[in-house]
Amino acid sequence: MSSLDIYAITKELQGLVGYRVDNIYRDITDTFYLFKFKGKGHLKNPFLLIEPGIRIHLTEMQHSVSKPPSDKILAMRQHLKGTDLLSIQQIDFDRLVVLTLKGKQEYRIYIEIFGNRPNFIVVGDQNRVILATWYRKMRHRDVLPGKEFEFPPSRGKSILDISYEEIQQIIEENNSEDEQIVRMLAKKTGGGGPLMEEILARSDIIKTTKTQEISDKEVNQIFNSIKEIKKDLENPKPTLIVDSDDTPLSFQPIEFKSITGISKKYNNFSSAVDSYYSNITPKRSVDLKQHDREKKKLLKVLDSQKKAIIDFETKKKKYKDLGDKIFLHLNEIEELLTTIVAARRNNISWSEIQIKLVQAKNEGRPSARIFDKIIPDRGLIHLTLETESIEVDFRKSATEIANEYYERAKKATRKILPAKEAILETEKRISVLEKDISEQQFAESFTLKRRKRKWYEKYHWTKTVNGFLIIGGKDIRSNEEIAKRRMKKDDLFFHAELRGAPYTILIRDSSSENVTDSDIASAGLLAAAFSSGWKAGYGAVDVYHVPAESASFTAPSGEYIPKGGIMVRGTRNYLRGVKMALAIGVKIGESNALVIYGSEEDVESESPISIIIKPGAVSKGKIAKQIQKILIEKTENLEDKAKIRGIDFNDLVRAIPHDSVITEVRYSDLGEKRD
Repeated sequence: MSSLDIYAITKELQGLVGYRVDNIYRDITDTFYLFKFKGKGHLKNPFLLIEPGIRIHLTEMQHSVSKPPSDKILAMRQHLKGTDLLSIQQIDFDRLVVLTLKGKQEYRIYIEIFGNRPNFIVVGDQNRVILATWYRKMRHRDVLPGKEFEFPPSRGKSILDISYEEIQQIIEENNSEDEQIVRMLAKKTGGGGPLMEEILARSDIIKTTKTQEISDKEVNQIFNSIKEIKKDLENPKPTLIVDSDDTPLSFQPIEFKSITGISKKYNNFSSAVDSYYSNITPKRSVDLKQHDREKKKLLKVLDSQKKAIIDFETKKKKYKDLGDKIFLHLNEIEELLTTIVAARRNNISWSEIQIKLVQAKNEGRPSARIFDKIIPDRGLIHLTLETESIEVDFRKSATEIANEYYERAKKATRKILPAKEAILETEKRISVLEKDISEQQFAESFTLKRRKRKWYEKYHWTKTVNGFLIIGGKDIRSNEEIAKRRMKKDDLFFHAELRGAPYTILIRDSSSENVTDSDIASAGLLAAAFSSGWKAGYGAVDVYHVPAESASFTAPSGEYIPKGGIMVRGTRNYLRGVKMALAIGVKIGESNALVIYGSEEDVESESPISIIIKPGAVSKGKIAKQIQKILIEKTENLEDKAKIRGIDFNDLVRAIPHDSVITEVRYSDLGEKRD
């Protein structure tokens, strides 16, 4: 980001002032910080992304964060979590931003958006450094723990605040036939090359014009262009310049006349910057690195398994061939072995036996022709059968020796089939891993936005096929909120016929809106599923409904309604035996996915996969993991998979009433319709 970008973004980020730091994170690539804020302004749970040396802006994208957090992040949280943002400022139109926060003490965070080793410095009372990305001694200043913070050298007066006379003086002092006007302005004033090019483009001055050639009229044009840019910055029109393939090329807080290309407009500068970096920044997660390591490990295993099969095949052939050769020369071998054993019984020395066998071999005796040498202390004799040299135990018979080789061949054969099966299993694991890698690579190349929550998501909720919104309380407080703030006279009120059930309302804009039996059933299911009946393991419960005006939460004079109680006047309309079976699925959006739940009909109308759950013995967390796994595995479209992976796991947990069991997985043709 340039000085001009920072000027615009700090102005835009004034909406954060007064918000509280809810948490601080570091992304898994250890590149940037994420500050999560909370406040009562128009920004809903905003995330401020700070990447020293590169950028600072609000982000709507989903970013994976380091788990567990590093010691530095923990220390930062200890100081800054819960502090209030007092101000956010640019220092001297430079690429230096300071956030001032108030907590136990007043803190300032200095963020350098410049340099090869840009810093992120937390300063406390007495202007002393508490934390920094880098600690170092420099020519003009030091950044060390406990040392007083000093600003880096100023780059000069802002081009936006410069007067006509000052422009004229700068040009006169740098009057040269070698110096280009654009380079001279960039060096002598703060703002950077692109801003100087824009000023000159608006002034109708060729940027390569020599400073010596600039006239007084052109000085005036430059001054007027600067005023024009300042006026544009009062009402910014952020743009993103893209090529014909929609690849981002640059971003600006205002429209630049000096830049050509396809221009995309944004409502705010943060969105333009966020979109730019989300599309150009390569991503590589810890999980993907682990997948790579696992794949390399499996490839090594596969290589050793293939070598083992070659070894078994070689041994099988070798030992069978030797067994065959021994049987071919069975008589000669048997005669030779018998001669050796007989000689030893007659107390003939080994050296004499060796000499006699060599003599017999030289004389051409058949049984001696295969003899090479004898090794008495090991009970072995070396034989040459045709071209093969073998070592055998002379204390055994020729048949025993041949059978030993055949048995070795069989043993090698028996190992081949399990080894081939092991190879198939390893190849299968590699295939699954490669699929995972491919899916994750796609997921990380696909930009996911954080989904903005609707007001009704603080309650249990569902939407019917006909578009009616149904909400239910999660506890006594939200029950009261629904009854006193949300329920209107045209709504329908639902309640399960047992203690411990949510106030549930089907919201209508007017009494003339036609509510079908299907809509009634959907509301009845929500009221039943999130009642105490699910936890108790009931298969079904009764639910009643009445017009909202028939439900009262204040007792008549002289009577008492306990906290969380209700008084119903008039006739109750009953839904008998509402079955405890809830469908859960996902609604795929343009850049994210939404967990939906309710009746099978309602969920199947929005989700290509519906998972049916009933009361059971498996905890909510485990059921949620099972559901997410099914949704990911059964979804074919890689883009949809990426969106499902990006779902907040807590949204799945919130969709499950209590301990449950998955009873069925259903598929609709919604995916085909959507495609």
